[in-house]
Amino acid sequence: MLRTRMADSTGSLRPVPAVEKTARVLRALAEGGRPQGISELARALKVSKGTLRDILLTLDAHGFVIRDADTRFRLGPQLRALADASSPDLRGLAQPHLVSLMETFGETAILGVPHDGKLEIAARAEPTSGLHMSAPLGRRLPLDAGAHGKVLLHGEAIGYDDEQLFRGVRAVAAAVIDARGRRVAAVMVVGFKERVDLRTLRRIGERCATAAAAISRRIGARGVEEAVSA
Repeated sequence: MLRTRMADSTGSLRPVPAVEKTARVLRALAEGGRPQGISELARALKVSKGTLRDILLTLDAHGFVIRDADTRFRLGPQLRALADASSPDLRGLAQPHLVSLMETFGETAILGVPHDGKLEIAARAEPTSGLHMSAPLGRRLPLDAGAHGKVLLHGEAIGYDDEQLFRGVRAVAAAVIDARGRRVAAVMVVGFKERVDLRTLRRIGERCATAAAAISRRIGARGVEEAVSA
């Protein structure tokens, strides 16, 4: 009987007013992009200043918002901690796609993540035999060059590198986009010029874009098909 009642109760939404107001406050602070005062928030949310003050001070006590010296409020570090705890494992999500790219084209596939102004190799799939590019985990590359730089910094849908970063090496990349529309990683394939002609590079680029779009959707990106492949 208890199980039946619980199943029935979870089938319909019963909003909790205090929780709903708190969620609206946090969303308003996030979308505002700057510290906001109680009066400004109260007008925007159409709630009383007293209620809003109680919500903000409670959130402040838990570190979810921070009250500045001028009594304006902004999002606090505990929200970042919660977000980090719920973040998907980008490397784990990317690995099957990297393996598929490697097996399809016989070249090294890489997930690169920007870190301290460089592109760090966070995951990779390398052929087990034959001549191929080596991609040591943790190796860092210039962020503003190569195929990855074109998609991460310059917003290109698919970035191509014909011996621009390394002599004799061709590469192609597509960006992984997160729920906030940020380009947070690059799916790449690299190979020696003698093994990868320009027509093949184009085919690989299309597959990289497909893989990057799939990963992007898994981490909450919306409209990613257009953003990646347009």
